[in-house]
Amino acid sequence: MLQIREIRLSGPNVEDASVKFGPGPNVVAGESDTGKSYLLHCLDYIFGAEELKKRIPQAESYNELKVEFQSTAGDYLTLVRSLSGGDLKAHRSQIDTIDGDGQAIAFRRHGTSKADDVTSVLFSFADIKDAMLRKDNDGKVQRLTIRTFMPTIIVDEVSVIEEQSPVLGRGGFDETARKRMFAYMLSGKDDSSVVASEKKAIITARLNAQVALIDDLLAPLEQQLRATPADQAEDSIEKIDETIARVSDELSVIETERTTLLNERDTASDVRTKAQTQILAIDQLLTRYHLLSEHYTSDLSRLDFVAEGVHYFDGLQTVSCPLCGQNMDDEHTHKAAQASADVYAAARAEAAKILAQRADLEDAIGSLEQRREARDAEMVKALVAYQGAERQLASFLQPAAANSTAQLRRLNARRLELESARNTSEQVETLRALKAEIEQSNTAKGKVKKQWESLPGTSLVAFCKEVEAILKEWKWEGEGRVEFDEKSFDIKVDGQPRQSHGAGFRAVLYSAFVIALARYCQRHSLPHPGFVVIDKPLTSYKRHGARRAENTDIQISSGVETAFWESLTKIAKDMQLIVVENKEPPANVAAAIHYEWFAGNEAGPGDRVGFIPEALGS
Repeated sequence: MLQIREIRLSGPNVEDASVKFGPGPNVVAGESDTGKSYLLHCLDYIFGAEELKKRIPQAESYNELKVEFQSTAGDYLTLVRSLSGGDLKAHRSQIDTIDGDGQAIAFRRHGTSKADDVTSVLFSFADIKDAMLRKDNDGKVQRLTIRTFMPTIIVDEVSVIEEQSPVLGRGGFDETARKRMFAYMLSGKDDSSVVASEKKAIITARLNAQVALIDDLLAPLEQQLRATPADQAEDSIEKIDETIARVSDELSVIETERTTLLNERDTASDVRTKAQTQILAIDQLLTRYHLLSEHYTSDLSRLDFVAEGVHYFDGLQTVSCPLCGQNMDDEHTHKAAQASADVYAAARAEAAKILAQRADLEDAIGSLEQRREARDAEMVKALVAYQGAERQLASFLQPAAANSTAQLRRLNARRLELESARNTSEQVETLRALKAEIEQSNTAKGKVKKQWESLPGTSLVAFCKEVEAILKEWKWEGEGRVEFDEKSFDIKVDGQPRQSHGAGFRAVLYSAFVIALARYCQRHSLPHPGFVVIDKPLTSYKRHGARRAENTDIQISSGVETAFWESLTKIAKDMQLIVVENKEPPANVAAAIHYEWFAGNEAGPGDRVGFIPEALGS
């Protein structure tokens, strides 16, 4: 693909007239008669028109047109052509670095010539392969040229609102070629393999073979259709979809309740585990405390024994002193008595201390036993909650969830059966219609009308989806459902042909068509020059002297216009869109894109007057 980088007029003793363009979105806006539409005529001329179709007095001093292009690979190409007509020169450089005479190329090939022309040079530069397109019903072909693309890449202010097809453009002898060009853009397959003529016998044999093939395809489908019971009102796809939605909602509620119960069960389990852990710790402490209490009791018993022994000391008989061997006299007795009193006092003091410690220990034991009872109660309560959640999960929620899941499986299986039956029925009807059409053409009198390949259906649907996406971006009022009408070679939106809309909406839909086509080709690496230029997609053209009728669609809605401007900021850099408009875009849009403003006769200091660098008359 390629993009336009500059359009420049040059002449002796006059300042160049130039407009530059960037990648992605571009807007050239301004007052009327400032040379905006003249830019499109310059492009038409550089692409091989016989002559420059529009002349403006301010351009009379210029004698040469230069247009600079840049390829996806980053290379540059400049085409130069005299405004007086004739062939062109091609330079593999930017305008400002042109060196030498360049390569002479024809503006158009004639006859069987193989000389380089605008098409061959541009196609090679844009990496578009040479292609052949069928030009009539007899199978004769012609070469794809840049001019065949013109209705889809250069949209002037008249074409954008007229009722002709965005593919076919204004009526002409190359209508079939442009139809095939559209098919080539959608599929990447040209008509180079088409055989120009066939004998009637061959055609008949081929049609008979097609009928036989259709019969072979129909037989199993019809048998399958007969074996499938007809849909009942209560067993339709629509009813099943409603039931699936209802059961899905019920399953969602069950799952929410199940999650709540699982959380409650887990909480109860955590509380129970914590209580069990604390009980084990309390039991260990109580065991130790009871052992300590027994030690205290034993110590008190020993102290009581000591005290009691002292009480009986005075009743002892006189005995020999174990130290001196003499009888125990008063002195010895006094000393022993004093020792006994000391022992008794010490025993009583120690016993009082132990009693105090044992009292504290008993208080601690009582506190622990109370805490153990509380933990026991807490554990029992948690166990009850845990078991209750388990019972509710097992007895109600899990069976309900299993039942709803099984019901969803059955509904989905049944829906697949009905969908399969519907698809089979549609295939049978399509094949029967095709067979009838072939049989009718095979039995028709006179010259057999050739049957050519139709537009690629899958690609056409994908292209319509691309148009729908653009209309959605532009906030189209309505559903925005797009179909392609192969009779008019134009789109229908929400069942209404584009031509039946007013001028403003025809312009918007034409713009959506060509932008979607460029975007589709760019995304799928299909043949497209890589740029689109649209003149006044928002300001409908009004012929000179025409009156505005009441309730006519001259202006589009402000919502669509605002969305159109905003959508420009989202265009990728690898696809170039140039919008030429009288209306000025919003400031935020102008700041985000490549923007040129032609102020015309109202130009102030620093403003650009127009394409030609001088004030232009009306």
